[in-house]
Amino acid sequence: MKLLNKGVFSVVTLCSSTSLFAQVAAAQQAGSVVAPASPVVQASGVTSNEPQVGDIIVTAQKRSERLNDVPMSITASTSDQLKSAGVTSTDDLAKIVPGFTFLKSSYGTPIYFIRGIGFNDTTLGVSPAVTVYVDQAPLPYSPMSRGATLDLERVEILKGPQGTLFGQNSTGGAINYIAAKPTDHLEAGFDLGFGRFNAVDTEAFISGPITNTLKVRLAVRQEYQDDWQKSYVSSDTIGQKRFINGRAMLDWDPSSTFHVALTASAWKDTSDTQQPQFVLFRGPDSAPAHLPIPYPIDTFPAAPKNDRAAAWDPGVSFARNDRFYQFTGRADWNLMDDIALTSLTSYANYKTFTPLDLDGTIYPVSRTVVSGMIKSFSQELRLNGTAGDRLRWMLGGSYQKDTVNEEFRYDPQFTTNGNIGPFVYHGFGVTNDQSIRTAGVFGSLDFAITDKITLQGSARYTDQHRRYQGCGRDDGDGDLAAAFDYLAFLLSGTAGNIPPGGCVTLNATTGVPGLVHDQLNQNNVSWRASVNYKPRSSMLFYANVTKGYKSGSFPTQPPPTSAALNPVNQESVLAYEVGTKIDLFRRKVQLTAAAFYYDYRDKQLLGTLNLPPFGALPALVNIPMSRVEGAEFNATLLPLHGLRLNVGGTYVDTRIKSDPPNPTGPFGSQGGSFVGSPFPFTPKWQGVADAQYTFPISSGLNMYLGGNVTARSKANASLFNGGSAVSPYDGASIAGLEKMLVIPGYALLDLRAGVETPDSKLRIEIWGRNVANKFYSTNIVRVSDYVYRFAGMPATYGVTLKFRFGQ
Repeated sequence: MKLLNKGVFSVVTLCSSTSLFAQVAAAQQAGSVVAPASPVVQASGVTSNEPQVGDIIVTAQKRSERLNDVPMSITASTSDQLKSAGVTSTDDLAKIVPGFTFLKSSYGTPIYFIRGIGFNDTTLGVSPAVTVYVDQAPLPYSPMSRGATLDLERVEILKGPQGTLFGQNSTGGAINYIAAKPTDHLEAGFDLGFGRFNAVDTEAFISGPITNTLKVRLAVRQEYQDDWQKSYVSSDTIGQKRFINGRAMLDWDPSSTFHVALTASAWKDTSDTQQPQFVLFRGPDSAPAHLPIPYPIDTFPAAPKNDRAAAWDPGVSFARNDRFYQFTGRADWNLMDDIALTSLTSYANYKTFTPLDLDGTIYPVSRTVVSGMIKSFSQELRLNGTAGDRLRWMLGGSYQKDTVNEEFRYDPQFTTNGNIGPFVYHGFGVTNDQSIRTAGVFGSLDFAITDKITLQGSARYTDQHRRYQGCGRDDGDGDLAAAFDYLAFLLSGTAGNIPPGGCVTLNATTGVPGLVHDQLNQNNVSWRASVNYKPRSSMLFYANVTKGYKSGSFPTQPPPTSAALNPVNQESVLAYEVGTKIDLFRRKVQLTAAAFYYDYRDKQLLGTLNLPPFGALPALVNIPMSRVEGAEFNATLLPLHGLRLNVGGTYVDTRIKSDPPNPTGPFGSQGGSFVGSPFPFTPKWQGVADAQYTFPISSGLNMYLGGNVTARSKANASLFNGGSAVSPYDGASIAGLEKMLVIPGYALLDLRAGVETPDSKLRIEIWGRNVANKFYSTNIVRVSDYVYRFAGMPATYGVTLKFRFGQ
């Protein structure tokens, strides 16, 4: 109840600020400066009283255009659509975007895939393959995106490589959140929701003018929830949510040709980390005599297939402490009628402290803490304009500087791998410090050959310098230091004299322990070419060829030698896509479809390498050649007055075409081949279907009934080799392990019903998500001697009140 009062207090405090604006006389807002854009083409022959699929204006090409005029595959959803679907973070976008998948890594880091392109690495500072932006300002690392869904106008999910305009590290695609902007008249409102597990979600905003040239918008969100997980071996519970988020925006128009937008945003997350579900423990067939098993791990019961079931170390806090803030500034200046200059500056700061239980039992055998900080500064400057009626151009440059400091502490009281000769150790740490500088220049040209045929081309040159230092460390008790002193003496003839807490990683050549220094300097040219045919305003056909890159990376893995810390090189995707966007039957039907083929080079993978004398160890590797092919469609239909249907689906088939230079398989020292294996975390089939029927129940109220189904087929949780070798994992065959590490397919049903005023300013909605209480997994992981899974949310239900006032 205390948190409920706190949440309501946040709403009341923000809304009471309206008195500030009530004292300001309304004035006509000077027009904001925007880059020259193509006109919005309206379908002909449509009367205003006919229901029709409305236009969504997007900025996917860094200019305002109708969604159906953009020659690429894009899913765009408004703020109301996101809220109805229960999308409160980037993790939830699979509810509305076929081809998008989300998983929690083995250490809880969010990882995003689009059309099978993503990078499953646990490193804090790893560059993702799906990039996230808010109003084109980058959130360059996936954990930063937690609060991006606050107070939105819409979201745009761009599929396929987007490197020419949005930079490298977008080989899978880009997600651009468009925040709601300050208004030229007073507006305010709030959403107040109550749900299962005593969940209380509050969001509120206020927006309006301060002077004739200055506007402001403030928004806050608070999420509170009691424990949702419960122990299946005791009466303990865990899983509370404590999240607060805020944003302030200031728009200034000193003249009709100059516009400045300043934004400050911040969030804090002190929620419990999700506890994994124990599947099984398997060490060697017989543990060495000096490593007796101190706990009955091998007889601990596996978790039942219940979304809420879990087990964890009792009496230990698993509350995270993650904090983020960002400042952005954008200036638009119309230099002349057909040329505009845009400057976009951003600084982001992220800190994390994430405790995890990696065994899923009640025994203190495998706990970790991931802590670190990321600082990111970026600057983009671009010119765009038009030349006559047929040519549109853009030219720009960008610079980004990132600093990443990560510390990983692993504290197992028992693991079957915790000995070197006669020396036994129980814990270790890993540090990974990187400094990354990235510079680029880019440009684009659009030329309308005729009124129906347009050619588009764009390119970006990127140069990146990545500096690294890190090592594996003794955890402070000296046990690991003593073990590696012994090992260093065996390999080099000289004792390392490693102090407690010191670096134990051995130089791969000399065998001497110490801090590892390395660098990775690479450059590339991303490009895109497109031909678009528009026989009429309601129909578009396009064909694209795009080349995109994702930067290389250094791992955060237990590194006995410096070879385990070797980086992976940049990867590239050459994507071919053809598609169409069509409005039919006086815009009562809107169809989009696309087919694509990706030539994928140097795919980055968290796998294993054979590193003598240690054998197979976790490391990052490059898969030389692989491919992706598939197709997708989406249909929006208005078959009856008040009835809206939306159906979409994606088919993706992925294959490895060649093996890495040092293949060892994902589980151990065997060889074998990856050729023919599909990518992990990539279901072949995904689909979404949404229906809503709205009808009047009085002169001042409408009622609506709606539902959403999200479905996907099974997907591997690891990359399997095709050999028939027996795995040292538990003496089982590779085929047997495949069955264990497969994420089953599932379908989830959400329902909603509500009443609202015709202007949608007042709405009361009751909702249920996963109403069938379907059990499903988002990831299945093997770490050390344990296999565990992360379960999806069980059935939740609640009610939400929406209220808006102002013009």
